[in-house]
Formats: sequence, structure tokens, C-alpha cells
Amino acid sequence: MFRFYRYLIYKIYSWGARRPNDTPVMNVILCLMAAHLFQLCLLLYILGKLVPAVNDIPLPGGVFAVVFAVCFILLHYFLFYNKERWAAYREEFQDETPKEARKGKIYVLAYLIGSTIGSILMFVLIDILFS
Repeated sequence: MFRFYRYLIYKIYSWGARRPNDTPVMNVILCLMAAHLFQLCLLLYILGKLVPAVNDIPLPGGVFAVVFAVCFILLHYFLFYNKERWAAYREEFQDETPKEARKGKIYVLAYLIGSTIGSILMFVLIDILFS
């Protein structure tokens, strides 16, 4: 699993590094944050369906949501970004063959797209099951 996350970081970073005016570090952080946010929301939704009392907890809105988003981004930055480690990831995967690169691209895109679209489909499926 950890190898996949290293590869995921490497691949997203390398996609951003090819563009001259891009910020590859932020690409990685924001992509991982978005995927993890969808996964977290799905888990909370499942918890709310399994334990209905959770739905009665009042949630603050507005400013709290903005503060939560900023904290979530900062948490991802501090958890995932390490310049030396990311350099090691580039060295670890830079010698991949074109066939491996193509397969890796499919895996990374499947993870990122699956985390978003798959979560949305799971929301709908769970809603249907618990209705």
C-alpha cells in the first residue's frame, strides 16, 4: 500500500513538473486532499446511516467549513510533503518502462477518479439501500 502512495505522489508530481507554470507540490496535495475528502465524507455518511444518533449532532456551518478546509489542506501538506522523500520517490520510479508508466497512469487515474465518482455512486447506493 505504501508503495502505491509513493507511486501516486511520484506520478501526480511528475505530471505537474512537465508544465512550465505549474506547481507540482500543490497538485499532489490538492489531488490527495480531494480524494481523501470524498473518502472521509463517504465514511461519515455510512456512519450516519448505521448509527442514526450521529445525524442528531449539530454541525456548525459557514466559517467552520472554511476553517476545516484550510486545516485539511495544511494537514495534508504536513503529512505528505517532504522534499527529500519526494526526491527519493522520483529516483525510485524514474526508470520505469513505458509499459509500466502506462499501467501506473491507469492505476493512478483509477484511484483518483474512483475516489470521487466511486464515492458519489456509493452515496447513491447506500441511500437506496437504507431508504
